[in-house]
Amino acid sequence: IAKTGSFVNAAEQLHTTQAGISKRIKEIEQIVGESLFDRSGRKVRLTAKGTVLAQGAQSLLRQRQALMDELVEPQYINRVVNIGVTELVSSTWLSRYLIALHARFPQLSIRPHVDFSADLLMKADAQLLDLIVIPRFSEQPGFVRCELGAAQFEWLASPAVQAQLARRSAELPWETPLLMQGNGSGLGVITERYLQEGTHLGRNQILRTNSLLPLVGMTLAGQGVSFLPTGYLRQELDAGRLVPVDTGMRSEPVVYDMLYRQELQSELFHQLTALARECCDFGSSFLA
Repeated sequence: IAKTGSFVNAAEQLHTTQAGISKRIKEIEQIVGESLFDRSGRKVRLTAKGTVLAQGAQSLLRQRQALMDELVEPQYINRVVNIGVTELVSSTWLSRYLIALHARFPQLSIRPHVDFSADLLMKADAQLLDLIVIPRFSEQPGFVRCELGAAQFEWLASPAVQAQLARRSAELPWETPLLMQGNGSGLGVITERYLQEGTHLGRNQILRTNSLLPLVGMTLAGQGVSFLPTGYLRQELDAGRLVPVDTGMRSEPVVYDMLYRQELQSELFHQLTALARECCDFGSSFLA
């Protein structure tokens, strides 16, 4: 209830009824002698006593879960794990990871969530996600960080844009738009850093979108130059619909990490991370 903000949402998450949730809360309130929730606003909030109880319960549940993860055989582990990934991960190796997880942990219920890196971090910090996979763009205190692998990126454009850039004199200002993901994207942060190093580039030729797919579409349509994953776009590169261009900026591999909060460390999470490292491969689209 504290996480979701309402009895109704909590009941949906726990696959039970609102009446059942309310009955359990009333029983606990009778034991502690005080209300656990302030119900006066649009969202229910924990009272002071409710906060103490919730924090203690979370600690006990984490200890219980860590013990069960340590002792129970993989095929018998029965729990829900919420995994947050970026769009590139979901478009490349996530499906292989889910298949491998099901093979090793047949009773484990995996719930994938796709979002921007910044939003995934915020949800993991709020304990709404257990594991997240994001590009390494900043330090993340309070999290265990496990390197999975790197994705190859290059500055790409359509052949028409490449020809236009080839005709451009080095003394002329850069006029070709740069296509980037939004500020909430880890790749957007990385691209922005590269952009700051390109002193020959103007700041008014940046077009942003909130998704990888439209970014690829805009680049294919000749709207500008973008920093894109080459493995994921191998078919477009082989067919000549996208070509590398020299922007004068870096194009280094982007490292991806799996992160989870330090208090969630357990044998299960170690195995989930190790399996992700085995499956991590940005070399092709999952449809290839």
